[in-house]
Amino acid sequence: LQGLVNFKMLARKDVVMVFHPMKGVSEMLREALPEVNVVNAFKSSNDDEQLKETLRRKITIEELLQLQKADIIITGSLLLPQLMYNLPNVKWVQCTDTGINRMTACVRERQEKPNYIFTRNIGESVGLQMAEYVVGQIICHERSWHQSREKQLEKLYDNGNSFILYRSLESLTIGVMGLGPLGLQVAKSLKHFRCRVLGYSKNLKKTSERSSFIDGYWHSGHLPSFLRECDHVVCVLPSTPETRGIFGGDVLQYAKKKPVLMNVGRGDLISEKDLLKALDAGWISKAILDVFEKEPLPSESPLWLHPKVILTPHISSFGNADSRGKPLVEFFIDNYYRYKRGQPMKGRVCWDQEY
Repeated sequence: LQGLVNFKMLARKDVVMVFHPMKGVSEMLREALPEVNVVNAFKSSNDDEQLKETLRRKITIEELLQLQKADIIITGSLLLPQLMYNLPNVKWVQCTDTGINRMTACVRERQEKPNYIFTRNIGESVGLQMAEYVVGQIICHERSWHQSREKQLEKLYDNGNSFILYRSLESLTIGVMGLGPLGLQVAKSLKHFRCRVLGYSKNLKKTSERSSFIDGYWHSGHLPSFLRECDHVVCVLPSTPETRGIFGGDVLQYAKKKPVLMNVGRGDLISEKDLLKALDAGWISKAILDVFEKEPLPSESPLWLHPKVILTPHISSFGNADSRGKPLVEFFIDNYYRYKRGQPMKGRVCWDQEY
């Protein structure tokens, strides 16, 4: 009888519920994991234009009751705050996003950690999309393409020095802050263009942990000397107690080359007040921002019309279903087999460290 019970336990399929409108994820999972019971638990419009609004909607009681029957849930960071503490039977939640600041804020507020495994999406494709954004923005800045568009609208054929005497990428020193999987992918892409790439991380990297894509390493406590070296500073840092406000006060005055500051990490790395101070003081030459202290960015923010600021609405590593769906499925499948084998899982969140 005991053997029969064990056999039934082994034979039971894991129930994986996909609670996200991303197209094709459930179908791809069913095909790749026939041993798993995959359920599409999300009911929504197919209108991609309403994706963000759909993800922000209130979860119904019926949906919550269904999700509570799952072993594993795949869902997004906009929906998770409603779910986190209402999943008594769930063993693992896979977040479709990389950033988890909404969830860490819930943990801080409640002083209670979820009792299930929680992983964030740090798949290679996320890093590649972010790297495309970073490289594209650097080239756009160095070759003055925004200004070129303005000249076009004025019908001015201007090939003067400001457009032809640009700096090539191989002449630049790029500082990458945050050397997790995403930061390393950014560094790797920059290195393909022969940039000098410097890395900044929380702790000093051991020789065995160092990457061939990084030409020099800095760590916490040495930010001023790191900033002195950089033509561009690219922030890929998460939001943690150590990183929040990392550019506060007058620290950016040490950036002697007046670099471009690009933030694709978290918006609370620098306050709007400190950012405007650094721009107006000339400590940095430009800010390229994909994340903000408050999102959506309020219409009254002076950043909107600042001549030294380029803004995008938190889209550096988003992409359409083809760009995100298949890579997410591949990332999940790899992690699923790690989960079943009791192996370390990629992107597993440590709530104490907040990433």
